[in-house]
Amino acid sequence: MKKLAILGEVKAVREVLEALLNKGKDCDADVFARKVQTGEEIDCVDKIFAVQNVVQAKAEDYDLAVFVGDEQLAREYAHKWAKAGVKIINATDALSDYAEIPYVIDKNGAVESVVNVPHGLSLLIAKAVEPLKNFCIESLRFTLLVGADIAGQDGMSELYNHTRRILMNDNPDDKKIFPKTLAFNVIPQAGSFIGEETEYEWQLAVDLKRVLAGEVKIHANCAIAPVFVGAGAFVSVKFKRETTPEDALAIWKKTKGILVVNSQKDGGYAALTDVQGEYDVFISRVRQDESLENAVSFWTAGDEAKIMAATISDLIVKMLKKEMK
Repeated sequence: MKKLAILGEVKAVREVLEALLNKGKDCDADVFARKVQTGEEIDCVDKIFAVQNVVQAKAEDYDLAVFVGDEQLAREYAHKWAKAGVKIINATDALSDYAEIPYVIDKNGAVESVVNVPHGLSLLIAKAVEPLKNFCIESLRFTLLVGADIAGQDGMSELYNHTRRILMNDNPDDKKIFPKTLAFNVIPQAGSFIGEETEYEWQLAVDLKRVLAGEVKIHANCAIAPVFVGAGAFVSVKFKRETTPEDALAIWKKTKGILVVNSQKDGGYAALTDVQGEYDVFISRVRQDESLENAVSFWTAGDEAKIMAATISDLIVKMLKKEMK
């Protein structure tokens, strides 16, 4: 049986293992992390994986290595493992500067021996838009609302504490994670500023240009909303030729990993609370964008951590070139 190593932050590793096992893909996998507590394990879908220190890992023992959730670990080990002949799936920013390493968002077509998976937020937009490439995309504009989980458990804890204190008529002045109080608010800043853009706006544009290729013009806006998990975006796509909402819907409805919830009535769409814990990208509110010629607008929502895990699990199966039973 071919061997799989998953290296990185334990929570992110768990997500990948759950995605594999929930799809019925049993796996011969070892788990490695930089910081390991004595006897640490991942109990996942009736299977237990021991967490080992990465210094104990031997690249030659594995056919495929997945790096997820820990950029420092990936920067130290990914190139070494690739040189040892191990296939690499990198889901961190460690190799993002290497233009020759392809960005892959699904398991269709040829897959190189080393691939980058975009950031989970980029995947949400990319998986919604990439199936429409045959309509010749000219430009892409979107406003993305992300939950407190963008900052991990610390971000969710700060949202919870601020909400509790406001409801108790207390002043939530301990802003350690977000630049303003997130509870009952929307913060139009995700990450630090890079000139006029924030880090996440810049990263989203870079990732999507690499995924979509060509000369696609992209304008990204990103804000943090007072929800714990998930992200959603209003997106407008301008095409070089005539394209209707019906054309886009026909493609989405037959694309694996996309779920269309598009009833034009009260509640006939996917909200962020509907997508938490789901692996699919949801598409709603599809309509013609009358402000631009040949443009379609829509709402997309998803749980970025689950979308990332599902993408990685599909790639694992593809790159090992066998179905795991």
